[in-house]
Amino acid sequence: MTIKWAADINMGRLVKFVKGELPPGDNAQEAVNLLDIILRHYASTIPGCEPVTRGWYLQSLFSRTPQDRDLSGGAEAWNGLRLSMRPGVKSIFLNADLATSAFLTPGPAITVLQNIVGRNVKLDRELPAGAIERANSTLKNVRIHLTDFRQTGRKKYNIGRLSKEPASRCSFERTVDGTTTKVTIPQFFQETYNKRLQYPNLPCFEVGGGSRKILIPIELCEIPAGQTYRKKLDDVQTAKMIRIAQQRPIDRLNRTSQGVNQLVGPAREGQDFRENDYLKAFNVKLAKDMLTVNARILPPPVVAYNPSSRAKEVIPRDGVWNMKDRKVARGMALHSWSVLIFAPEPMLPRSAVTTFVKKLVEVCKATGMEIQQEEPTLRYGRDANVEDNLNASFRDAGENCRKRPQMILVILPDTNPRRYAEIKRVSDTVLGVITQCMQAKHVGKAAAQYCANLCLKINVKLGGFNAFLPAKAGPQGQPQLPFISEAPTLVLGADIVHPGPGEGNTRPSIAAMVGSLDAQCARFAATLRIQRAQGGRQRSDIIQDIYGMTTELLRSFYKEAKTKPRRIVIYRDGASEGQFREIRLTEIAAMRRACEDIDRNAAPGQPPYRPPITFIVVTKRHGTRMFPKRKEDADQSGNVMPGTIIDTNIVHPKEWDFYLNSHSGLQGTSRSAHYHVLHDDNKFTADKLQEMTYRLCYLYARCTRSVSVCPPIYYADLVAARARAHFKGMEWGSEDDTTSVSSAAQEDASKVWVERFATVHKDLAQVMYYM
Repeated sequence: MTIKWAADINMGRLVKFVKGELPPGDNAQEAVNLLDIILRHYASTIPGCEPVTRGWYLQSLFSRTPQDRDLSGGAEAWNGLRLSMRPGVKSIFLNADLATSAFLTPGPAITVLQNIVGRNVKLDRELPAGAIERANSTLKNVRIHLTDFRQTGRKKYNIGRLSKEPASRCSFERTVDGTTTKVTIPQFFQETYNKRLQYPNLPCFEVGGGSRKILIPIELCEIPAGQTYRKKLDDVQTAKMIRIAQQRPIDRLNRTSQGVNQLVGPAREGQDFRENDYLKAFNVKLAKDMLTVNARILPPPVVAYNPSSRAKEVIPRDGVWNMKDRKVARGMALHSWSVLIFAPEPMLPRSAVTTFVKKLVEVCKATGMEIQQEEPTLRYGRDANVEDNLNASFRDAGENCRKRPQMILVILPDTNPRRYAEIKRVSDTVLGVITQCMQAKHVGKAAAQYCANLCLKINVKLGGFNAFLPAKAGPQGQPQLPFISEAPTLVLGADIVHPGPGEGNTRPSIAAMVGSLDAQCARFAATLRIQRAQGGRQRSDIIQDIYGMTTELLRSFYKEAKTKPRRIVIYRDGASEGQFREIRLTEIAAMRRACEDIDRNAAPGQPPYRPPITFIVVTKRHGTRMFPKRKEDADQSGNVMPGTIIDTNIVHPKEWDFYLNSHSGLQGTSRSAHYHVLHDDNKFTADKLQEMTYRLCYLYARCTRSVSVCPPIYYADLVAARARAHFKGMEWGSEDDTTSVSSAAQEDASKVWVERFATVHKDLAQVMYYM
């Protein structure tokens, strides 16, 4: 081992940073990294703690608990703690947050295999192709140890894949005393180690690489603990993970304190700080207790509905209200639609569907929609030809009403993601008609609340809007969205969605943007792009064509409002702190060019169109949690109240950021959204920007409650997620390309995805089809 000098780290720069004395963009990150290493080294030496890293950077430490944490499918949940040092105003803070992650279940490989393929698959027979595919996607690159059937030789390997043939049909040539014979895997182990294989019909693990591939029977291996589960969790696993991970605020607070005591060290008696041998060696001391900060709570806005409603305005309480005695603000007419049922008729009789449709029509009319066709055509379909069934249902709707079809209500027997993706691809890009999918299990109940929720989504998809914040409301007639209602304002949301676990590194990232179309910020047009691989960087978090996307949304705004926006506010998701400088140099500059060029092309010689831009980065996945100190400051779930703002102490020492908890907790501990203002031409005050952002959170069209981040971010995320279904002939669910590929191969694959991507039908361009 050779130790070389790398750099001198000036800790004085960190002191200047927290005092706000360093130039913009300089955050003394190397000094923060050093403190992270000192902090985490002690934790990494504790027996039973498994580190999870990203590159060289240690993110979390997990430990296996004795409780039942099985997620099924060969996965189990481990509890852990994320530790990091975070600069604040004039101080450095330890940020500690509980984490729950999926790990591969340790134990005999044969048992793990049984958990993966399912108990209904018999191991004394050859595995079916589907079972081998599931095992390969889960066990690829997993570390295995050999059991003690031999005394010498290598005992640790990484799995390449399962062999195509069972062990009984895998053979090789073996030379003994000059005689070469062909021997099968079971014969070899019987003759060499006197080990009789109990499962000769199972495949072997292929380990090693190149021409030196080695076959090892599965029953002779075991899987050690502490290996992360790399495959995407299915619906059942996700539901179990959510139940395990959710913690009441008081429980999360106590468990976090216990974790810090274990991984950092408790404070000794009579001391006000924590330390361990490593912190002590570097003269670092941590406070004993969690930080108490001052917060303020913003009042909720007035939410308005159709003037013909019995109760046309409501002031939400704890971020929640309902539709009782209220009609949607702008109800659309539904005159041409049909119903397509993928559940078999014996499972879902026609009479049950008819009864549900009648209830849905009744609720939609009571909610303010106009349903001209109360008896749509019903058709049963099959998964084998989804596109043909949708085409037939589309024709049914048109022929029944002699008008262009507006909607297809699709009833599904389960949550099969491939069927759902094909339905959305055909309806969004081929037919140009909205589809509303629902599960068959809700048909028999025909619950009014469920029908009301469907109505909210259908109305928005048709081009209506459900609620708005009035220009003036309350006793003093105060404006509810003053900045946006005072002048034509374009509110944008932007996000980038990357391929999920198990989807391989040749899948493209998708960038999406939405833009408001009215002064109520109730309707949003959408645009999206496929991110091309560049120089081996497949997962860039910089939106490559924000120029073209901004241009599209400016035109959509002008088409609807008949005027150019006089100012622009953009909420940007999917960016980390390390990319702020690049975003300033690329995305904000590209948006400025888009504004100037769109006006120059339309009216040569006119002064440049330069509306003021406010650019705000929104972070949802951070480790900062807030807990109310007093019971009277908590909502019914024990979380901080909706409207809680924190903009002191734990924020950036020099730049403008704040934490906003805009929603009421449903389950577990709420996570506030972190808003960081990168650029502000509109000269917002802190109060005005925070109030506007919070009030926007009451305009999410899908529900009657405030949401955790402002709706433009939610909508952009929905658009990007929907775009994953718009690729023909290439499935996102397959996991056969998870191996590393060269940057050239990534760029070639990126071009293929772009070529096979279908654009959204022109008839859906101005409606919120993605809801």
